Amino acid sequence: MESITKALAMEHVVYHKVFDRIEQVLDGTRSAVEVKLLASVVEGLLEEHGETETNLAYAALDHALADRGALDRLHQDHQEIDGRFQRLHHVADAAEARRLLKEALAVTRAHFRREEETVFPALERSLRPDTLAQLGQQWRESRSLCSPA
Repeated sequence: MESITKALAMEHVVYHKVFDRIEQVLDGTRSAVEVKLLASVVEGLLEEHGETETNLAYAALDHALADRGALDRLHQDHQEIDGRFQRLHHVADAAEARRLLKEALAVTRAHFRREEETVFPALERSLRPDTLAQLGQQWRESRSLCSPA
């Protein structure tokens, strides 16, 4: 059984590939509407991913960590990412929309890196392997509820 940290890290890899593809086509977009459509794809992925992190991994880590600084930083990252997307949806200029989406992707990549360097190792140090596996199972179950039958 896979641990929650491995599951989330694998999800990060998939998202990096999606981000790479979006960045490849982004400069060819002609309107803010096109950019907003691409942004909505990323937002949907990140919303689901963020809920999983918060409900499974961060909740478990919150109880295990004495130092909340790392978790506070990650919550701040989420707010910063959300803020970029919110601003993007209110611009009409394609170039400004592209700039904001590129920034949102960069901030998200940095956030993933921070999680992989701080949160995931802290989870692995703080929780028993069977707890990590149980959280991984909950992650799998949450993903199977979202997939088409």
